Amino acid sequence: MPEQTELPPTQQKRNLRFWFLCAGGGLCAVAAASAVAGWMAVSHVNLGPFVSRRATAMLGRPVSVETVSITPGRWVKLALSGVKVANIPGGSQPDMVQVGKLEAEVKLSSLLHGPMLVRHVAGEGIHVLVERTPDRQPNWRFDTHGLPGVQSEKPPAPRPAPAAITLPSLVVPDDRSAYPTALDVVFRNSDVTYRTAHGSSFRTTLNTVTLQTQSATTPVKLVVDGAYNGQPVQLTVNMQSFDALRHTHTPYGMVVQGQSGDLKFTFDGTATDPVNADGLSGKITANTPTSRPLMTIAGMALPQDIPLHMEGQFTHAGNFWSLTQGKGTVKNNALSITLAELDEGTRGQPDRVKADIAFDHLNLNDFLGKEGASNPASTDMVLDVSQNPDPLIDAHLSAKGVTYNIYHFSDVSLTAAVTPGVMAVKNLSLAYLGATMTASGQIAAADQGKAHVQGAVALTKVDIDRFRRALGFQAVPLQGQVDMQMTASATQHTVNAVVQQADIAAAVAMTNGALDRKIIRAASADLRMLFHTPQGTTPVSCLLGVVSSHGGVGQAVPLRIKTAEGTLSANARFDLNRRWFDLTFGSQGKTTGRFALDIPVQVSGSFSNPHIGLARWSADGRAMLAQSERLNALPAGVKQFAQRNACYRAIAQ
Repeated sequence: MPEQTELPPTQQKRNLRFWFLCAGGGLCAVAAASAVAGWMAVSHVNLGPFVSRRATAMLGRPVSVETVSITPGRWVKLALSGVKVANIPGGSQPDMVQVGKLEAEVKLSSLLHGPMLVRHVAGEGIHVLVERTPDRQPNWRFDTHGLPGVQSEKPPAPRPAPAAITLPSLVVPDDRSAYPTALDVVFRNSDVTYRTAHGSSFRTTLNTVTLQTQSATTPVKLVVDGAYNGQPVQLTVNMQSFDALRHTHTPYGMVVQGQSGDLKFTFDGTATDPVNADGLSGKITANTPTSRPLMTIAGMALPQDIPLHMEGQFTHAGNFWSLTQGKGTVKNNALSITLAELDEGTRGQPDRVKADIAFDHLNLNDFLGKEGASNPASTDMVLDVSQNPDPLIDAHLSAKGVTYNIYHFSDVSLTAAVTPGVMAVKNLSLAYLGATMTASGQIAAADQGKAHVQGAVALTKVDIDRFRRALGFQAVPLQGQVDMQMTASATQHTVNAVVQQADIAAAVAMTNGALDRKIIRAASADLRMLFHTPQGTTPVSCLLGVVSSHGGVGQAVPLRIKTAEGTLSANARFDLNRRWFDLTFGSQGKTTGRFALDIPVQVSGSFSNPHIGLARWSADGRAMLAQSERLNALPAGVKQFAQRNACYRAIAQ
């Protein structure tokens, strides 16, 4: 046997390395072949059961997925179908989410170094139910203990309404830096339904949703064809690129154009959290010749068509919505909006609305009268006060002119608030026939669907001649302007019923006017009237009367008119419903001349055709003329007003 030659140590090391390399290469080749084989074979494997188990574990709620398939390639195709995510116990339906089918392709290289790039995203038959159970449990919160680094969500504790309003710039968006780019997306035959704890449902139907862009750096177009609460809605949204979307702290620009029936609207602005449609700020416009689509979306009904055009600066941040710098028209009534804010109530709390709106001229007959009604006197307003109003309202409304019923007011200003069970009128001021009225009061809920109205009213510069012509009176011998302070209360169902049935206590005063001299001579039965009739007027130094009425029927007792030629005492009864009155007046003997007999005069009859004659000089008549104690029965504010008049002392004595 020949002797073997031993290899040098160096050669032995080289051979050993060679064999190790061969073995390693073989193992790598086998591993690569296995990986390729497994990668190619994965498209034939249904991953649905695996995904169902993992999703159930992560969400803490039963999840079933019929099929999940992955097709490898430069673009990895993912397809799933028959997805169901169970609802919470007590939900109105067994499933919260149902997905008929969903497909997408993901670029393989973007999985290794993002952001992820997807294309050909298609979904159909996607149904989402978002609801609160009758005990107010939300179904959109999951027990996410299976997700690494994510704590299980707990329902937030009730909190009071925020003290300060959140501005759009303060909305903190989710981190968008890793958001994928979707080149084209199509969803069909899908819907999202929100159901409240009280069982009200609001359904958004998505017939077709498409999203298109050429690349991560080109603009994005979103088109939606659907409906809200059965009202068709179409949206076209032109947005910035996905690259711009990934700049988390930079507002994302968009232009939204929408249509629903005859309603057309646009929004041109930005969003600090566009994925959640939050942090919106920009110009909005809306146009509708009927307002019916808008009311259908809001879940309300209109008795008539109300043309509307509106534009302004719109803001939405969290629970806060606002419109400023607004202007437009409502049924041909031009208006401007200094401020309109909505702060959505937290759990169990009502929304809050603040508004400051000014009209050029507001014709309330257009809104309150029946469509096509030719008689404005039929206009009326129901007093409906809720014990649980939603929203709560704090508003200031003003108008250069207002038409209500047959009345035309100017320089109208109203500051009012709606709170549980009460509509408070903090201040109401207006001008009518040259007079100015200021008022305050409240409308409170009462039994049988009625409302209790109470208020204090002050009238100044009421021109007697202008008002008597407006009321249909014949000419009266008294000229000048009177002031009035009054309180009123009534429990009725409508505004017109309040006006007709209110209980009124008032004081009427004059400090500068004129009285026809013939009245002084006639009231005092001055014998000089037999020889000549006095001409002209005599100045009125003071006038004071106390007026009370119920249901349009009342009296003015006592009434004093002091002039340089004598002082008159009077009483009056009236019925505004029958347009009838009865006035008795006479002179005070100490203030008239020696030729005066001081016999009282009576004027009575209809407003338009009264009769004049001598009054009976009865004890009851004398007592009525001397009812000074009625001054003490006046409400405090009215009494203080009366005490400032010089005639008060003459009556009170």
